[in-house]
Amino acid sequence: MKVFNKNLIIIFAFTVQIFAILILNQWMVASNRQLYMKNLPFFITYLLASLVLYFYIVKTTESLTRKEIEYKSIKAHLKEIEELLNTLSGQRHQHSKHIQTIQALLYTEEYDELKQYINGIAGEYRTTTEMLRLGNMALNAVVNVKRELMARNNIVFKANIMAKIQDIGISSWDLSTVIGNILDNAIEAVLEKPDNRLICFETDYRKEFFIFRISNNGLQIDEDDLGKIFQSGYSTREHETRGYGLYVVRKILDKGGGRIEVQSDQKLTTFDVYLPVKIL
Repeated sequence: MKVFNKNLIIIFAFTVQIFAILILNQWMVASNRQLYMKNLPFFITYLLASLVLYFYIVKTTESLTRKEIEYKSIKAHLKEIEELLNTLSGQRHQHSKHIQTIQALLYTEEYDELKQYINGIAGEYRTTTEMLRLGNMALNAVVNVKRELMARNNIVFKANIMAKIQDIGISSWDLSTVIGNILDNAIEAVLEKPDNRLICFETDYRKEFFIFRISNNGLQIDEDDLGKIFQSGYSTREHETRGYGLYVVRKILDKGGGRIEVQSDQKLTTFDVYLPVKIL
């Protein structure tokens, strides 16, 4: 477990600077009190300016970090939408090829081969009607692309859609960022298991809130970590590029009037996301 926080570097540098000023201050008092009193306003001014500069740098660093995370998130979602479009295009191409083959077999009256061909593609051909329809185009793209990723990694994905997402209180982009980041965390968690990987996805609507429940059967999150996983730069995995996804999720939900709850035990880790309906 590591907290990758650029602010620590700034705090360390500022602390060293303060110690240097204090040492210089003591030296001047010991060597020449009159000179010390003469330069005291300068030291106070310098100290105050350093404090102002410190807080400015911290705020600027946080802002740049947040923008960098948002940029990476946007880039990732654009890639996901591109992958979904490529998947749809590939399915359409395959559909056309199957129709042409069936037409040719019918034309040549090769009915036995036609029967075998249809039986062969029936069990493996997936039509676009099998895609999850969640009521939001951006969310459709994110969840279906993640589902394809899960299938390639032998992850069982169970979906229970009890409410279509409409008139939600945050932008479609923010919504896909929230759900995409939580699904990414779920995928990373179950990939640490050699087999028996499971992710569950549910939507519901209760008391003017849309509810998303995302569960995975990865390793249990320690109780001490549950209160820290939404901190900037905090990660339960030894990887310096992680630790910002859930931080962004919390920021978006706070801004949009939503909330997120997490529970973890030996069987499942579950994230419950509550998003308010847009007030018209």
